[in-house]
Parts: sequence; structure tokens; C-alpha cells
Amino acid sequence: MKLVQVAKSFGAVMAAPVRIRRHPDRPSTDASHYAIPTLADSAEAASVRAADIPVQSTPKGRWADWPPLVLAGCDEPLADGAPDLRGMWLTYKGPMKGHIERVEQAGSRVVITSAGIIHDLSVGLLMRDEGVGGADISVTPRFENGRINLYVGGKRLVVTRYADGDDMVWRWGPWTSRLRRMSGPADL
Repeated sequence: MKLVQVAKSFGAVMAAPVRIRRHPDRPSTDASHYAIPTLADSAEAASVRAADIPVQSTPKGRWADWPPLVLAGCDEPLADGAPDLRGMWLTYKGPMKGHIERVEQAGSRVVITSAGIIHDLSVGLLMRDEGVGGADISVTPRFENGRINLYVGGKRLVVTRYADGDDMVWRWGPWTSRLRRMSGPADL
């Protein structure tokens, strides 16, 4: 069974650039998805902490229309070492050109929403969800050297995101792409 999941994951990663070129992602039309929320000056001053908000996951059958923000109203400041990658991002360079994702962050929590999935990650805790291609995935996120790194089995680095100037660099499997923050749906 595990071999089947590995094969599904590998196939999905390898086919992703072709899928995106044939069926480009659609941006959200909801302006709140593009706004960068103001965070409290300290964890003590926060009115809503990330841990107070229920954890989400990819819905059965995936989502077709952009779901509401998971961390809406949360004002807990980012954890030490967390890069600030909040916002809607469009891949403009690399094999995943056209991919759109939304990154929400508060405290040590990161929510990545894209391509029908919702990955709700808490640093240091195992996240189990459905990956691209329908394979079951289990990853543990860590903030390391200004990056959000995802590890399979807590050992093998498989995904990384980090800021490079105004861009975000996203490495997923063999693919490395550059993304720019969108200010609205017209930013395609």
C-alpha cells in the first residue's frame, strides 16, 4: 500500500507542470484573500491565537472555489524564525508557471491553500492530508534559516518555501519556481 502512495505522489509531482499549463489555476475574486492582516505586537497582546482556530484539511473531493480564509481574525504574531510569506502568490517563472497559492500564517501555523487542497501545518507537528494526485501525505513542517521546510517522516526534505527579495521561491520535488505576491485577481 505504501508503494502505491509513493507512486501516486511521484506521478503527481512529475505531471504537475503539464496539468498547470493545460488547466491554469484561477485566482480568487474575494479581495480578503489578497489582504495581509495586521498582527499584534506580541503574543500576549493577540486577541485570537492560531491554536484557538480549528485545524482544516483538504475537503473530500477537494474544493472547486477558493474556500474562506482559515486564519481569518487571527492576530498572533509570527513565531521566531518564521519567514513572512502571507498572501496570494502567482508562479511566474519555472516549470509550475501559472500555479496560484494562498499562504496564511500566524504563530507557528502555516496554511497553504491551492489546487483543491488545504494544508494546515503547525511547526513541529505531523500533518496528514491528501496531496496533489490524491496520494496520502504525512509531513512535518519546520522553520529553518528563514524557510518553511516540509519533511516526510520528519527526515527527508521534500518542499521548501522562502522569501528572496519580493519573490517567494518554492521547491517541490525536482521543481523550483519563483512566485510574486498578487494584490488582486487582475494580477495574472
